[in-house]
Amino acid sequence: MRSLCRFLLFLVLLALSADLPASWWWPFGKSTPKQVLPEPPSHGKYIPTDGDRSKKLYPKKEGDEKDAISVERVKELAERGNANAQLTLGKIYFDGAAGEKQDFTKAYRWFVKAAKNGNPEAMYNVAICLDGGFGVKKSDPELAFQWYQYAAGHGVPEAKAKCAVLAEQRGNPELAFQYYRQLADAGDHSCQYQVALQLLNGYGVEVDTALAAEYLLQASLGGHVRAQVRLADCYQQGVGVERNFRELFRWLTLAAHDGDPEAQAKLGTCYLQGMGTAPNPDLAFHWFKISAEAKYATGEYLLGNCYREGTGVPPNPRTAFEHYLLAAEGGEPLAQYALYQAFAQGEGTRADSARAREWLAKAAENGLPLAQAKWGILLLQGEEGLPRDTAKGEEWLQKAQASQDPAALIQVALCYINGEGLPKDREKGRLLLQAASIEGDKDAAEIYKLYFGKEF
Repeated sequence: MRSLCRFLLFLVLLALSADLPASWWWPFGKSTPKQVLPEPPSHGKYIPTDGDRSKKLYPKKEGDEKDAISVERVKELAERGNANAQLTLGKIYFDGAAGEKQDFTKAYRWFVKAAKNGNPEAMYNVAICLDGGFGVKKSDPELAFQWYQYAAGHGVPEAKAKCAVLAEQRGNPELAFQYYRQLADAGDHSCQYQVALQLLNGYGVEVDTALAAEYLLQASLGGHVRAQVRLADCYQQGVGVERNFRELFRWLTLAAHDGDPEAQAKLGTCYLQGMGTAPNPDLAFHWFKISAEAKYATGEYLLGNCYREGTGVPPNPRTAFEHYLLAAEGGEPLAQYALYQAFAQGEGTRADSARAREWLAKAAENGLPLAQAKWGILLLQGEEGLPRDTAKGEEWLQKAQASQDPAALIQVALCYINGEGLPKDREKGRLLLQAASIEGDKDAAEIYKLYFGKEF
């Protein structure tokens, strides 16, 4: 009788470890965020600050103020060597303004003269012309980069942004970081966000999570929505700041109301799990639905979980399946695994082992550790329509094991303990269960106690 109870407990625990309910983890922040690069201007129009306006020359147009001057006067001053007039004349030819015909060749010539006379804006415009082939043959990217650097060194912010982007493209993240940080320290919120990402990921600079969190806070206070979402992740994970679910909830609420679909999905998770707020299944469903409507794949998956589990809405396996399918086609590996379960069990759709294997393989290829473990086990054991492939099966189990994901470690451990497709090795299984238990997985701890009669 006692052995039967243990066997039933084992089955329950195994089922728990194989399932992926919506609340099993914080479903975000695991992968490295994509780099977000500031967009430099498309051409050389430099917008002066109010303090610079008195130094600029504006050609006379109909209805202009009395202190505006004529194009002829601008030409006269330019010929005399006035750098501001040379710059203005270059702009006139570049844009075809003030009654003059557009002429990039003349524009480039005047920009060069103004640049050689020390005008920073003209330096930037020379770079633009060289970069885009305006009035000069586009042949030397290095020369254009040098002129961008000249302009950046003279304080032109657009030039600094362009230098950062070009340095990034040239595989020089260290130089890119220098330019981004200059702009960030001058108050550019997009660059504050970029600097934070590089500091978090050690991209071109040493990892400094505390400093990254400071830059994220600056950008977030300035209204940068993506920074608010990443700052929320830091508060959830305790990266660079003390873990604080109230702050997590606060920043996600701001970003979600600003329309960020990732923030909306994460806010729904907060309501689902009671992170920083009281649990509220109805609001969780509400935010998942809004996120899904924005075509955010993870939001679509979480909405599918609501229909599967009856969270904030009556259970509906068919509707759950439909949302899983949309999310899976959008590249969400959790949804791909959910489709594997749906086809394997005939939940919300007809049972189809071939389709189940197809989605399990996709989830494994997209890096979901539990799917890698399950796919490896299938390859080791084989089944109708899937010949055994021991080499590939072991390769997938190794990937799953390397992830240190508790749910995946449990699956690999059970293979070793029971000798399912692998040589029986209880000690290896024990160590894997111990590793999963150290990560805080209660199922792993219970299975460990079940097989080895004690806590590790």
